[in-house]
Amino acid sequence: MNSHFCPNFWVHYKKDALLEDANNAKLYDQLRNKLFSEVKAIYIDKDFLIDDKKNDEDDEGKKGSKRDNLIKHLFKIQKNIFLYQDKKYNDFLRITDYRDRIQSIDDKRKLKDSIDKLVNVENRTIEDIIKEADRMGICLIDDKLLSFKEKQEYLFNRVKDIEFKEFQNLYVYLEGKTPFSTQHKTKGAEFDNVFVVLDNGGWNNYNFEHLFTGSGNLNVLGRSQKIFYVCCTRAKERLAVFYHNPSASVINKAKEWFGESKVINVTGLQL
Repeated sequence: MNSHFCPNFWVHYKKDALLEDANNAKLYDQLRNKLFSEVKAIYIDKDFLIDDKKNDEDDEGKKGSKRDNLIKHLFKIQKNIFLYQDKKYNDFLRITDYRDRIQSIDDKRKLKDSIDKLVNVENRTIEDIIKEADRMGICLIDDKLLSFKEKQEYLFNRVKDIEFKEFQNLYVYLEGKTPFSTQHKTKGAEFDNVFVVLDNGGWNNYNFEHLFTGSGNLNVLGRSQKIFYVCCTRAKERLAVFYHNPSASVINKAKEWFGESKVINVTGLQL
């Protein structure tokens, strides 16, 4: 067999494999005739999604959020749903776009019927819920969303078929309604009990193996040390640190830092 490597063949092979998926093929068709400079400009910063995360429900949102207009519109829809479900009817009436239609008791009944239908999102997509909320007059499609759909057509098409309940999970997290937070969002906050999960994920900016061994790129090591310090110093009473499948060097350093009796194998095996 010829061992000569052909880069062009490999690129076409990977592309053909990707396009076997119907969704990938559909998205590719939207981009294939665009200039590379246009495609290159399509970029999602994490702040477009998670900027202005609250540490808890009582935390006040900051001004100047970087969230994009699609996320803001979805937030408005979910805020309507949440306030209604939470029986905060006066607050709900103040933010719903339907408020200008309320002239009688019958109008309130129609609003109740509409929001009841919207609450039961089941497996409906983000696009379905946007259209439904607009049709009902609960959250009207405005110029900002229309502009986003026009200028960011590809991004909107990537998002529109996701089930709305997936966004609802994001809403719960960003509104501080869960006990979890990223390391970056806890800076300056304090909690009685803190549980830290060390996981590099797909990031190259941090390496928690090197954090314990003191090896690797110095910039990465420095960032890892700083973020670990932030996490550990958030705890006022109790701190627990979880590290999946640690190496022997990580375990030894953990015992040195925290004390041998404090390092526990949660699988029940002897460390």
